[in-house]
Amino acid sequence: MLIFLPTFVTQKQRGASLLEFAVAVVVVGILTTVLLDRIRHYQGEAEAAAVRMTVANVRAALAIKVAQGKLPSGTIDLTILAEQNPFDWLKDKPPNYAGEYFSPSDAEVGAGNWCFDRSDKSVIYLLNFSSAFLDASTKRLKFKVKLLRLPHSPAKPSGAPEPLGVAFEQVKG
Repeated sequence: MLIFLPTFVTQKQRGASLLEFAVAVVVVGILTTVLLDRIRHYQGEAEAAAVRMTVANVRAALAIKVAQGKLPSGTIDLTILAEQNPFDWLKDKPPNYAGEYFSPSDAEVGAGNWCFDRSDKSVIYLLNFSSAFLDASTKRLKFKVKLLRLPHSPAKPSGAPEPLGVAFEQVKG
């Protein structure tokens, strides 16, 4: 019985040539660049979602405070709400809440952190990935509890207090 071996293997295989190695390095480099770009994009999107969620939580807490004040057993002065730290209304402060400061610098707050500025009663978020925020002309997002004057009602009796409302809004600066 004769066994035939393939005769097309005439040279010893020594591994990849220099050209094949260079092509492999270029392809891996391109793939790595694309991967890192996508990771950075998703980190920015995650930061934007976290900021939106924190703002929504503060707005919900503000609405609860206002609703509690409208109950027969509760009274609340809306001007006092505009002076308070909104993070005190939350059951749990965000893990990236840095605290209260008077006119904080970026170094005091740190990128990706929230703080309350006592000097102008505003909440500040220092951006980590500003590319995910379309309205981010600076590295800071600033929010404030604002008093709103509701439209004047012609049926309102004279001497009645003017209706007020509050909102947690983003401000310039």
